[in-house]
Amino acid sequence: MDRRVVITGLAASIFAIPALAQTTAPARQPGAAGNSASGSTGASMGGSMSQADMQHMQQTMQLGMVALETSRIAQQKAQNADLKQFANFEVQEQTTISEVLHSMMDPSATAATSAPAGAMPVPADAREMVQKLQNAQAGAEFDRQYLQGQVEGHRKLLQVQEQYLSANPQNREHMNVAKLARTQIREHIALLETLQQKMG
Repeated sequence: MDRRVVITGLAASIFAIPALAQTTAPARQPGAAGNSASGSTGASMGGSMSQADMQHMQQTMQLGMVALETSRIAQQKAQNADLKQFANFEVQEQTTISEVLHSMMDPSATAATSAPAGAMPVPADAREMVQKLQNAQAGAEFDRQYLQGQVEGHRKLLQVQEQYLSANPQNREHMNVAKLARTQIREHIALLETLQQKMG
């Protein structure tokens, strides 16, 4: 699990790079394109964020919120030591990623005003799984359910990154975030699958 510590620290530092770069984007000039309500968020990015960029970020945050909420439950209920450690790291990681993505969507936000982790609602199709874990008794069955949910959720996250990257995005910073996320998610899937094998 030491490898996970390294990955988490690396991800946190790397994900901050594009966010910091975006905060230096020039302010939007009066009368510039993007004054409509539908383009207001893109305008706050200096006009550099496309609809595809926004969709990618929203999908990533929604799926990340599922991983975050289920991992918070697992912090309390997971019995397997490696799985509990994974849940602890996942909570830290998803919290950091959520803050970074929110800052990219709204560069004018400060640490004090940026949306806290948990601001993005859990998607409707995932609420049942979250509720099931909340109601489950701690033990081997809970561990299996949580682990399977993480594998499936990370595969969906990987698909979101790959779909975005295959669309030939033009925002270089955003593309780099997706590439880094893709690498990180693949590492997570490999780790989760190893845990599945160990736990039988």
